[in-house]
Amino acid sequence: MKGAAFNFHLHLVSMQSAFVPFKDSAIHYITIGAGEKILVCLHGFAENAESFFPLAEHLTNKYTIVLPDMPLHGKTTWKQDLLFTIDDLAEIINKIPVIENKNFAVLGYSMGGRIALQLYQCMPKRIEKLILIAPDGIIINPWYGLATQTKAGNALFYRVMKKPGVFFAATTALKKLSLINTGVYKYVHQHLKTNDMRSRLYNIWTTMRKMKPDIQTIKKLIITCKTPVLLVYGRYDKVIRYTTGEKFRTGIEALCALHILNCGHRLLHEKNVEEIAGKL
Repeated sequence: MKGAAFNFHLHLVSMQSAFVPFKDSAIHYITIGAGEKILVCLHGFAENAESFFPLAEHLTNKYTIVLPDMPLHGKTTWKQDLLFTIDDLAEIINKIPVIENKNFAVLGYSMGGRIALQLYQCMPKRIEKLILIAPDGIIINPWYGLATQTKAGNALFYRVMKKPGVFFAATTALKKLSLINTGVYKYVHQHLKTNDMRSRLYNIWTTMRKMKPDIQTIKKLIITCKTPVLLVYGRYDKVIRYTTGEKFRTGIEALCALHILNCGHRLLHEKNVEEIAGKL
């Protein structure tokens, strides 16, 4: 992504980096473009605001784009222990000068999709459009639920991250039995290689544990507020499957468009962003 960021800097001079003070923390965000509409983009796990640079390059004439670094990501300094709530995010967004009390569109990718859904549930009348790219949160993985939503499960999660040998052996056995798919197996092992990576996973999952969108409530709000929704998935994504989007769309078809690209989970890769931008 560094190369993409470098090229982006060459082409766009309207980028500004700033911080929002929040309690004892400092939330970093980037604004790009000068379009009339505001688009807030929420990045995925272990990524940051710069993840959206390739996509933003195609949108700056239409949107003023706001790219915050989530807690424990990017340049944000988070000192609120391991908890981040939707009320925190709403307060932070309202402190960003370009947004103030204006309406805006929100785009969430992967983990950011779960946060975007929760944000929409919190303030549906202010969100003009909901854009979800391979979003987490529509279906809650039972392992994630166990690890983050119960005290005993979180304690077990902590111990496993400290001593993951049994966990690695168990997931390998489950993969051989076809009880977990290859994509999830690779994704998990990719993010658990080192002590630092395991600590990061534990801290981020635990910090985001209150982001629990109620999908049925959200679909009712979409209908009531007539909010247009765009879903974008990768046909070969084995982490978050496009069939999830098909189920989510049921009952809100008139307001919800579904687009499936011929790629995997890395939908924000440069080869995909022009097509995604065309849908926005």
